[in-house]
Amino acid sequence: MEERKKRCVNIDWLEVYVLEDNQRYPCNADYFRRCGYFVTERVYGTRQYQEMFTIQDQHGEPFIEVRRNPYSGESSFSGLCERSSHIRFVNRYCYFDNAVRLMAEFLIRHDYELQRIYRLDLAYDFRAFDYGDDPERFLRRYVEKKFSKVNQCKVRCYGNDGWTNILWESVSWGSPTSMVGTKMYNKTKELASQGWSKPWIVQQWFANDLIDRLTDIPDVWRIEFSMHSSIKGWLRIEDSDAKRSQTMLIPHTLELFDGRDRLWQRFQDLAHHYFRFKYVEYNQEVNSDGSRNLKRKDLCRDKQLFRWDANHEFIKVDNVSRTSLPSTEKDRLRRAVTKYKLHSMDMEVRKSCDVILHALEDNAIARHSKTNTREEIDAIRLAIASRTHWDLDEVYRQADKILQLLEAGELW
Repeated sequence: MEERKKRCVNIDWLEVYVLEDNQRYPCNADYFRRCGYFVTERVYGTRQYQEMFTIQDQHGEPFIEVRRNPYSGESSFSGLCERSSHIRFVNRYCYFDNAVRLMAEFLIRHDYELQRIYRLDLAYDFRAFDYGDDPERFLRRYVEKKFSKVNQCKVRCYGNDGWTNILWESVSWGSPTSMVGTKMYNKTKELASQGWSKPWIVQQWFANDLIDRLTDIPDVWRIEFSMHSSIKGWLRIEDSDAKRSQTMLIPHTLELFDGRDRLWQRFQDLAHHYFRFKYVEYNQEVNSDGSRNLKRKDLCRDKQLFRWDANHEFIKVDNVSRTSLPSTEKDRLRRAVTKYKLHSMDMEVRKSCDVILHALEDNAIARHSKTNTREEIDAIRLAIASRTHWDLDEVYRQADKILQLLEAGELW
């Protein structure tokens, strides 16, 4: 039986968008100090958040970066509320085998409510493609238009202009608004230019037999998929064959990236869709002027680069039913309840609004309108009760106030 090839695949960036538990103290720097952590605060925040600090691990090394306490009022970054927070692993922790599990445990321990993966970069390091192609030569031939890429037509190239040719070091694909960005670049040259400041990456190269010494390190290349999602549990995919009216999504949750085997599975899914190339070929028929027309891209041969796992089934890129997508009705309801809360000085009414908003953030209410039946309202109340720590009778009393207003149409 042929031995399975080692794959140097890692997470290079892991950041999640969460909500703090509104039943406890704020998760600020002092809270984590009380929990026994060493915390370093930055004297200024970010464009969206007033507070930013770094939590250290038991060895005094940076562990997690937290941004919290968003600025009130109008913000160029929409969708934030008073409980919003962004949590990011420092780069070293992203390379741990159990990085995703460590992140999940941190969120559970401190009662954060995970909303979505904000950014996750998946990186595959290698010295040559599976069929023997040299990465630098492949990029040069791609720029010379020997191959054409499937999906993501926006491209940016970086290299050095030599005397006889241009030595390409980096090529990236995808538009700035795309949820997935694709990049291939010379990781050895990048680390060398940074003074080899990330030894944990070189350690991964040793572990996966890409290098065998620390001197004269050969060129190691990286293919990296940077994923930014604004949809809870889903990632929007670009498809050159899809109609504009279609929305193509694939699942995007933390458990899909838990462990090395799953990381390689996810890389195969993304590379099959976003790192796929075709030979540029011409039709056999000759025109009257002696030229030949290009073949349609879908009729050209695939450029084979990777040997995929024999038993791997690629995640199907398909339309997702509207019930799985963000609900415009629900978004309208959230804005209406939030606006009503801001204009009410009655603390009981504000509490009731919080119950409804909490349920909406957890997707407990899938849809809502002015013409709810009593059965639907009862179902909503039960959903709210199951998603909060409130006593059931208290939930009924608090939520009924808002539900009555909804029935009367006063929040619209």
